[in-house]
Amino acid sequence: MPRATVNGLDVNYEVSGTGVPALFIHGGFGGPGTTLVPQNRNDAELLPSDKVMTISYDRRNAGQSEYDKSHYTVADLAADARALLAHLGIDKSIIVGSSMGGMVAQQYALDYPQHVEALALINTGTNLMDATPFGPAMKNAVKQAAEMGDRAFFDSRKDALRDPPAGGLFTRPTPEAEEQLRQRNEALKIALQEASDNDLFIYSTGMLRNQEAFIGFDYAPRLSEIKMPVCIVHGNADSVVPFDYGKALHQGIPQSELFEIEGANHGVLGWPDAADAFRDWVVRNISTPQAVS
Repeated sequence: MPRATVNGLDVNYEVSGTGVPALFIHGGFGGPGTTLVPQNRNDAELLPSDKVMTISYDRRNAGQSEYDKSHYTVADLAADARALLAHLGIDKSIIVGSSMGGMVAQQYALDYPQHVEALALINTGTNLMDATPFGPAMKNAVKQAAEMGDRAFFDSRKDALRDPPAGGLFTRPTPEAEEQLRQRNEALKIALQEASDNDLFIYSTGMLRNQEAFIGFDYAPRLSEIKMPVCIVHGNADSVVPFDYGKALHQGIPQSELFEIEGANHGVLGWPDAADAFRDWVVRNISTPQAVS
């Protein structure tokens, strides 16, 4: 993947296809699980390559992008996305945010509406750090790190970081996808055991900074400000970000379209019905193609 300096940080990105630009903002919080083992994202396979230019990247403190220990907010993450597109010479694009990336996408749409062709919010919500199954524990971890100091907090949980619980957070749509996830988890387990303490400290602290970035942000009061076409795709069996979060987005954005995917869990675009609905929506909402400079 090529690299760009974005807001002072080196960011890994990839561009594929030609046509209307679509920036994919991935979910999660970065950290060792995304950097030590490839993430196997399939963004480029979701949209027609002759109509859409798919742009994927690793957010700061995630994947192969640069790690740093500075404190920042989701507004800074949205600014990173805008700076990357500016680096590529892209003025206006479709913005696709999945899970935690959906909060970045909402911030982007509110901060840079003139640069948004359309907005897709995938298994996400307005505030994922308060009442979701994972949010409160992460907020507590950020609080403990602030009280103890980063190094002391790392030392207190180093063994747990090297030996995470077995199994995935959610089911996958096919046996093949389940097997791919199992193999990735096995590779990650080995990589965590082999990583140096210093690397693991850097990656885990970066993950904390990403968790911290989302605390205190709730877009529910501002959803009516989002005026561009909006697609919401959410599985009604999502065990990570409950379906009610997707319904709340739809209720708050009057011009949005909600695609409820029966029986789908988190990572909803892995389900064929979700991928088809998303692809059809994008094709309906594309306009004049732009070229990367």
